[in-house]
Amino acid sequence: MQPDDAGVLQHCHSLLDYYLPLITDKCHTTDKPWVTIQFRHLIRCRQYALKTGQTARYKVYRKCVQRMSRTLQQKCYARKMEGLCASNPRSWWQSIKQIAGQAVNTTQPLIVPVNQLHDSDVQALVDSANRFFQSMAGDLSPLDDDSTLTRSDVVPDEFVISLEDLKRKLRQINIHKAPEPNGLPNWLLRDFSSDLASPVCAIYNASVHEGFVPSWWKKANVVPVPKVQPPRAIRADLHTEP
Repeated sequence: MQPDDAGVLQHCHSLLDYYLPLITDKCHTTDKPWVTIQFRHLIRCRQYALKTGQTARYKVYRKCVQRMSRTLQQKCYARKMEGLCASNPRSWWQSIKQIAGQAVNTTQPLIVPVNQLHDSDVQALVDSANRFFQSMAGDLSPLDDDSTLTRSDVVPDEFVISLEDLKRKLRQINIHKAPEPNGLPNWLLRDFSSDLASPVCAIYNASVHEGFVPSWWKKANVVPVPKVQPPRAIRADLHTEP
């Protein structure tokens, strides 16, 4: 089983774009956190009625905007306040300041090493971090492409995944995390777990039995996480999180 990984992935993206096209909507940095697409559409209708002199329609839309504004604000602040009582004081205080509109420290953690070590060159920092994390596996001997690996027809049961286990894993995916390098969104894997579990299970088990791993399964986005704030050295103050 050695399909064209790029072709399969491109086909998946084309199906996703065709059946679930991406819808874009403009937003502004000055928008309140409770502003939604429907609310902005309602405001546009109100302003259009005012511009064209439709006084009756303008009054109707104005009342709708005021009513929706109150409802959205109440729901937004209720969600923000939910769970704060059980959170630690630091998180509680930061959330309170955000709700109140006070400034919160948003300093990017890697600004210091970029400015001090690489003269504001972000790409140089990225290259330096890549070289460091790559050097951590420098003592490992590379695999010999010419070597013939012995393959057993008997695969241990713990290496084979069942359909129900895979469905459960897909339903537990955190949709708030960034997708893998293949670009498929996590919500797609979770919401369509019942439909995707069977082919994914077949592909994974076939990979285990045949001893072949698709190349895009071997890729991962590695994020350097500072041990201290702010970090001042890549080797001493960063660790990785896939």
